[in-house]
Amino acid sequence: MATVEFDPQPLQAYAGLDKAGSAALLDAVDDAVDALEADPGAAAVRRRSFGGGLWGILVRDRAEDWLIIFEHVPAADDVIVIRYLGAGPFA
Repeated sequence: MATVEFDPQPLQAYAGLDKAGSAALLDAVDDAVDALEADPGAAAVRRRSFGGGLWGILVRDRAEDWLIIFEHVPAADDVIVIRYLGAGPFA
């Protein structure tokens, strides 16, 4: 099991989802983060590679597609850092 941490921008975006009442999208993001914690090496969370150790997960609700970009912390195999959380540019 891994620990997931957020950089400041994705943390702010996550908090914004909660405040905006975007329950379905927030649930989808939470499910993706749970999957990362459970098995960060699983194919389900590594569908899109951005190179340089960055991976992406597309999350959706009925109205929006968002993207989570994450990477493993090189010095700690059990820590994942979310580097971006926001609108998915390839929807």
